[in-house]
Amino acid sequence: MVSQNRLIDGFRRCQKVLSDIALGTDIKQVFVQLQDITESMGERRFASLQWLDQESKTLHNIIQDHLPDDYNQAMEGLEIGECVGSCGAAAYLGQTVIAEDLQVDPNWLQFRELATQHSLAACWSVPIILASGDVYGTLAIYSMQRAYPTNEELEILQLAAHIASVAIDKQELEERLRFSATHDPLTQLLNRAEFEFLANKALKLAERRQEPFCILYIDLKDFKTVNDVYGHDMGDILLQLAAKVLEAELRESDLSGRRGGDEFLIGLVGTSRLGAAKYIERIRKRFALQQQ
Repeated sequence: MVSQNRLIDGFRRCQKVLSDIALGTDIKQVFVQLQDITESMGERRFASLQWLDQESKTLHNIIQDHLPDDYNQAMEGLEIGECVGSCGAAAYLGQTVIAEDLQVDPNWLQFRELATQHSLAACWSVPIILASGDVYGTLAIYSMQRAYPTNEELEILQLAAHIASVAIDKQELEERLRFSATHDPLTQLLNRAEFEFLANKALKLAERRQEPFCILYIDLKDFKTVNDVYGHDMGDILLQLAAKVLEAELRESDLSGRRGGDEFLIGLVGTSRLGAAKYIERIRKRFALQQQ
């Protein structure tokens, strides 16, 4: 049972985590704090935070927890489902799943022996649901004693899961804002200002290392005709296609940007004029293939 003092302490600590999120605390540290808060609700308990791979529909640990390594390895990459443990079911259903006794709970039929091996008796799992309504993952409490959560325990666990979703939403929004500030919205290439900034840095580094660095200026011939004859929507599609072609022949260290209109900029790190000429020939061939 959660005492009144422990409940108040849990809420106060959750408030501090929200304050830390607002001040820009690293998201992994936020997860560690939430893990500690939920574990402190009772004795012999372990918190687990997992994220859901939307493509494979499998769960993976977000941060290191205090569960046995063998147990974590066995459950890593668990495919979610309506009756797949507590976390697999919570992620699949998008709702809290409580298993008071893992030895009799139907969701744990395939994992009973594993739970017994590691002295795990109960598991309560809450989905982490983002503002979009998508399930990001789960926050779970494992207990070494059979137990059903009190209303207060469940409230703190659900609050911690909600705080986790706030931190994730905030991080994703900041990443989108940073990307929007440095990239062209149509082609997703670097915008002119960001390209020039990174190209200047790359040029100075190349000078120090006495390595070549080529900058290419590329525009699309007769692009205005495409807009005039086929419309600006078709022109936008052509620009997006051009961006993909240009990037397809680049290495991770190279730079690609849109200068404006039908003009593109390419920065080839450690590449001589001969190498730049070969790059141009490769993209010409790719454009020719796209036209066929």
